[in-house]
Amino acid sequence: MAIKVITEFPDNATVRVIVYVKDENDVLAKPTAVEITIYEPSYDPEGEDPPIVDAEDIVVSGCVEDGIYEYYYHKGEATEPMAKGRWRGVVEVIDGSSTDAIISPSSFSFKVR
Repeated sequence: MAIKVITEFPDNATVRVIVYVKDENDVLAKPTAVEITIYEPSYDPEGEDPPIVDAEDIVVSGCVEDGIYEYYYHKGEATEPMAKGRWRGVVEVIDGSSTDAIISPSSFSFKVR
């Protein structure tokens, strides 16, 4: 069954981000950490202090099963509307620790209307 990808939300919605982590053989794998960061629509990559809305390691709290992680942004905050515009996020999958860690970043975005 295919997953329907929704990229546009009303300002009072909960945004669900699903992260699949696979190894070089395309098999679901358990990394050391999965860090997700979400930026406000006003985020300017050239700016000194980007407005980070939320940053969290979801390898434990968001684990559905090894290799599948989910994160809910704006859950339970429907009375506080999100800013309208294009939100951006980065997921970093980290395998290992310290200087030996392999970090694989991936970007995503969604629109709030």
